[in-house]
Amino acid sequence: GMAVSALTLRAALLATAAMLQPSFELTHSPILHRNTGPTARRPAAAVRMAGTPQVPFKVPNSDYFQWVSIYERMARERILFLNQPLNDNVVNSVIATMLYLENQDRTSPVQLYVNVPGSLTKSGLALLDTMQTIAFPVSTLNLGIAAQGGALICAAGTKGQRLALPNARFILADPWSIPPPDGNVPIMQAEDMYREAVELLRDRDRMADTVARLTGLDKGEVRKNMKRAWYLDAKDAVAVGLIDRIVEPKTPPRASEWTGKEKGFGVA
Repeated sequence: GMAVSALTLRAALLATAAMLQPSFELTHSPILHRNTGPTARRPAAAVRMAGTPQVPFKVPNSDYFQWVSIYERMARERILFLNQPLNDNVVNSVIATMLYLENQDRTSPVQLYVNVPGSLTKSGLALLDTMQTIAFPVSTLNLGIAAQGGALICAAGTKGQRLALPNARFILADPWSIPPPDGNVPIMQAEDMYREAVELLRDRDRMADTVARLTGLDKGEVRKNMKRAWYLDAKDAVAVGLIDRIVEPKTPPRASEWTGKEKGFGVA
């Protein structure tokens, strides 16, 4: 009945408050154990977050709740958060989510928050192409860093809704060849090396063309800037047309003026 539903909801919210408290693991670095003399210091503890926060989700048309990851819960509200380098696995997951959201609702906007320290060129371009072919508008907000494909994703949002926080940074540069994770560079014939170089130069042109198209800058100017790492702060990004505006922090109300209804910097 109503009483049981209220108790179930209250229990779920109390459990959420407990689970959202940061969970830490303490590990000791073996390097810090080498000094074993009389002046040896106690091993310092390395602290890292453990696991992804879980939050309750009320199953539609039911009184029951299920625990889901906070990212899945955000996606149900059409909020996506890119918070790691863009590779094929990350981008495929985001693309799948966007296609699902488009199938559910082709008109409601999606909010895309970005804090991406780098990307594989082709992975970033795949996500960019998807963003520009789906039906719904996409608002983008750079929270801290948007490098390479991350910067393109910010610029690919719907015009007028490409935002950044005041201390956000953007980095653009020509793509480079990345060695395999094991560090063993493959042995290639001269023709294979030539073809790899041609494809790398083609990616460079794709990047420059995309930046020029999204910003309105001259392609030659873009190519010149991207020969080395091109760093832009939020104001620079607005000036060159990479984003539309900066989300300025609001002056917090005094305690006596607080109503509890104040909004954060969520993209509307």
